[in-house]
Amino acid sequence: MPDIFTVTVSQINRRLATLVKGDKALNDVYVNGEISNFTLHQVSGHIYFTLKDETSSIKCVMFAGYAAKLKFMPQSGMRVLVHASVGVFERDGANQLYITEIMPQGIGEMYLAFEQAKQTLEKEGYFSQKRDIPVVPQKICIITAIKGAALQDMLNILSRRLPIVKVIVIPVTVQGVTAPQSLIKGIEAAQNTDADVIIIGRGGGSAEDLSAFNDIEYAKALFKSRIPTISAVGHETDTTISDFVADKRAPTPSAAAELATSVTIGELLAKVTSDFDFIKNTILYRFDDYSDKLDNIEKHITSLTPVKKLDAYNRELELIEKNIYASVHGCIRKYETLLDNKTEYISALNPMTVLKRGYAFTEKQGSIIHSVNDIVDGDIVKITVSDGSFDAVVQTITKKEEV
Repeated sequence: MPDIFTVTVSQINRRLATLVKGDKALNDVYVNGEISNFTLHQVSGHIYFTLKDETSSIKCVMFAGYAAKLKFMPQSGMRVLVHASVGVFERDGANQLYITEIMPQGIGEMYLAFEQAKQTLEKEGYFSQKRDIPVVPQKICIITAIKGAALQDMLNILSRRLPIVKVIVIPVTVQGVTAPQSLIKGIEAAQNTDADVIIIGRGGGSAEDLSAFNDIEYAKALFKSRIPTISAVGHETDTTISDFVADKRAPTPSAAAELATSVTIGELLAKVTSDFDFIKNTILYRFDDYSDKLDNIEKHITSLTPVKKLDAYNRELELIEKNIYASVHGCIRKYETLLDNKTEYISALNPMTVLKRGYAFTEKQGSIIHSVNDIVDGDIVKITVSDGSFDAVVQTITKKEEV
């Protein structure tokens, strides 16, 4: 092998960086173009984007010290004039603009097309349909690139948060000139899946990469979906027509998977357990309540049987019998007392009782002698005493002197 001079990749990139840095014309340049893929780093404050024209593009960085002085916030689609120096990023061997100033020049063609499409669709009512996403879907349809990282992220999240859900994947092209038509066919195919919700989107990319989701015909097809839709296009800072038309907008595909499973398997199990306990306690309570009612009914029915009625009548008859017995004996005692009183009274009036006290009554020819005028001397009279009677002859009659 001949003796040749070799250099390393690092040496080449360093030499290029030195050459560019030594070119004064490249150290103080004004460049105009359209901003694409704009990113503001939240932690460092640095700004990164791509500046492009009709045929070429170059990466740009604006460090936090300069970015803090901006009087407006740049965004993708803006046409700007930048003051910068050209450098070579040695690690990647890439040309890069180090920007110190950004001056707005107008709206780029892509951004202008986006705004025009947005205004047209909004006037026609394509942004007004906002249906609710099912809380616990049984079937989710995902429309995205089959080999994209976004699909795997969504599948992983769905399997972790709600493993019982069935997932249907419809592969489509999400970038390039054929992407809009592919997305439309994917939406049409999804209508026959009986899914509860459709997630449609892709991972991050430049404004050009996401342009398929700004297509008007695609937007109309998305609006016509009979199934609620979630738009999950790009990163949180990316905005497409798809986000406005869909029922819900998720900042990322991963967030869309979380939005579609707002109730996780753990929460679902907790709810099922809670509902089961509530139903069980309700059944037990009602069982006890009905058991008590059944006992009361049974007692009531038992009380209405002929035997129970006969017992009740017998007890009532016994009570009546006791009342009659008490009433009769009361009457008997009452009339016995009256009888005794009358007997004593009658006995007191009985002549024989008087005779026992030593008195006697006299009769003449069967008639009671009441007066001395009823007899004459020589009459034979009958004298009755308590223990018998005897005859006597009247010899002397003595009249009582009148007072």
